[in-house]
Amino acid sequence: MVDLSTLISICQTALSAGSKLIEASGRRKLSHEERGLLMAAAEKGEFHVISVGQPPYQWIRSGSKDFSGDNDPAISAMYVEAFRSLCERGLIEHKGGTFFMLTGTGFKTARSLNEA
Repeated sequence: MVDLSTLISICQTALSAGSKLIEASGRRKLSHEERGLLMAAAEKGEFHVISVGQPPYQWIRSGSKDFSGDNDPAISAMYVEAFRSLCERGLIEHKGGTFFMLTGTGFKTARSLNEA
């Protein structure tokens, strides 16, 4: 599990580092999970990081779609990692609490995936 404060910090660091860091990370191929997250958020750009239970179980929600493995925590872990990677790429920014949103570049990337 990735701590919420860590995700917030990663998003803020990537955006404050500017376009060179974003361009460098943008050259890496998107994973299947990253593509899924972006495509789900292409219209409204919204994400929530959900954590429940003890020990905490964490997953990503975009709109009404939950990226979780009901019976397999590995699936949730892969999507949380993908979300973290999208933050590192500067495609997602933190808006407050558990709420995150695509950046302008994030929207552009997500919508280009939905057009393909």
